[in-house]
Amino acid sequence: MLLNSHVETGISEVPADANNSSWAARNPDRPFLMSRAPLNAAQKAQANAQRASRKISAAQHKETEDMLTDQNDRIEAITSEHGVTQDKVKKLMGGERYYKKGSQNMQLANALIHAKAQEVNADHPCGAKYSLDEIQEMVKADESMQNLVHEEQQEYINKLNECRALQNMSVCTMNTAAAQDVQSTLDNVFKMLDGLALRTGIYTCLFASRGHVYDTVQAMWFGTDNVMDFWEDVLQTEADEIMRKLEQWACMADLDKRETVQNMQHVYMRLLNSGLRTIAKQRDVHINYTNFNTAMKENLAIDLKGRPEGVPFQSPTSMNGLKALLKVHDTLKDGSCRWSHMSPHQWEEYAAKLAACRKKGEVIGKLHKKRADAGVPRKHKGKENVPLRKRV
Repeated sequence: MLLNSHVETGISEVPADANNSSWAARNPDRPFLMSRAPLNAAQKAQANAQRASRKISAAQHKETEDMLTDQNDRIEAITSEHGVTQDKVKKLMGGERYYKKGSQNMQLANALIHAKAQEVNADHPCGAKYSLDEIQEMVKADESMQNLVHEEQQEYINKLNECRALQNMSVCTMNTAAAQDVQSTLDNVFKMLDGLALRTGIYTCLFASRGHVYDTVQAMWFGTDNVMDFWEDVLQTEADEIMRKLEQWACMADLDKRETVQNMQHVYMRLLNSGLRTIAKQRDVHINYTNFNTAMKENLAIDLKGRPEGVPFQSPTSMNGLKALLKVHDTLKDGSCRWSHMSPHQWEEYAAKLAACRKKGEVIGKLHKKRADAGVPRKHKGKENVPLRKRV
């Protein structure tokens, strides 16, 4: 009886309007987890697009895995064919060159700034020209310089290339300006060489002199670390003495005519021989122009790459055209024409090509003229009365 009265009392204490339909309603003092609202039409379209994108990504991932599998098979084929390791092939395929020729390519932003500066600063004197920040804002506000096609972009870049090439080939109008240009440029070169010596430990020496008696450029020399001790220890000559003789030699009147046929022939020959001795590591090696394919490429596995088109490969002393000599000289100076070692695979292919030509009866190169007394024994001069030495 007491139990029934207690239950009835407990039931009567619950409010009549209480919401007991859910667990959250029965636990109002606890934090709620908000349920996700139904998607509308736009959200459903977005979800479908995301599912399609994931499907495309999965297909791309599968294609990438198939490509990598084919690539690994190709790497294994290369390693077995050439006898190298897989790490070397992967480095050659994905290696990064930190010093790339032509890496400082002209940027479109610089080309647009240059074109706008030529437009707005052409008629303004020094001191009244627009600043770089102002020109950049002008470029952004100019609608004709926005959304350019590839041809228009290349046209702006070509104009900047032409301007810089003209500046590099132009001469200073006054000796004072020339001296300032020399000092500024050499200061940058000295800083670069000092940094290079710290990073790599190389030794570098540099001599700079004026080229005419009327020039005001100060002769100077530069060396990293103690490299200038080389001149005193090996050649017993101080650097100042070398600098003085260089200045005297450079200021001679005969050096004014530098771009002559005779002078360019000597310079061209010096560049070729110096590069060949460096790469062949032989001091007595000489270029065989007539039989270059056999004497140089076949025997020494050395080739001259980047030879300019339209210029026959022959001895510099046989070239009498100044334009051709200057063209070859420029390619050697900028490095586009250079000596290089042939790889073993390249040499084998070239040797097989020459062997096939010889098998067909073709003459490779120029044969030496046969002596008139071929086959006749000849006595060596000064050895008629020399007694024979007994071999031990």
